[in-house]
Amino acid sequence: KQWYQRRVAITAGGKYEGFDKANSTILAQVQKIMADITDVREHLQLDGGMMSAALLKSLCYINSTLSQLTLGVSLVPRIFFLKGSPDNHSNYMAMMNGIFAAQKAKIAIDVCVIGNDSVFLQQAADITSGTYIRIGDVSELAGYLLGIFLMGVELRKKFNIPPPAKVDFRAGCQCHSKMIDIGYVCSVCMSVYCSFRPICITCNAHFKLPSASLPKGKRTTRKKENGKT
Repeated sequence: KQWYQRRVAITAGGKYEGFDKANSTILAQVQKIMADITDVREHLQLDGGMMSAALLKSLCYINSTLSQLTLGVSLVPRIFFLKGSPDNHSNYMAMMNGIFAAQKAKIAIDVCVIGNDSVFLQQAADITSGTYIRIGDVSELAGYLLGIFLMGVELRKKFNIPPPAKVDFRAGCQCHSKMIDIGYVCSVCMSVYCSFRPICITCNAHFKLPSASLPKGKRTTRKKENGKT
């Protein structure tokens, strides 16, 4: 038998060369995306709509791919979010509709957040049985992508991955785009509001405040005095 000796390429920092290339490639693509953004304010305003649109487009693509599979071929689809911008609560309903659609289709949503936590994506990973991880240092990105998110959902149960973070289940109101604990919910489209509105701005449904019924008091009569009451 002839034996071949495999040489493992190690970079100057002591990392495996493949991991170092993957890390540099991912960072280069992220920097390219950020360089294409000319107006930061416009990007932040569109971020919520872009995220929900990306989720819905992914669900449509998965549904189309599954419908074209031949007999005997199975596929376990997943959706992965890599997010580094703050949440935009203006498109909360579209995002939640996509999350519940993924849950119904048994599609796990994996999330890797750089920086601050994302309330939307925390709920998405929890509802769809995916994995949510927040990293503080960008240099750790390649390790998490290759060591955790590359594995399937069932395979992760056999490994010691970071425990899930505490999920913030607050909802975003449609009127002021802020997170609330208690609010008013439209019974037609399930839109959430922080204060009562007679007309839903999403589906134009009309509502009435129930009139408070005052308790009936006891009727009192004055005693007759000098033949008068």
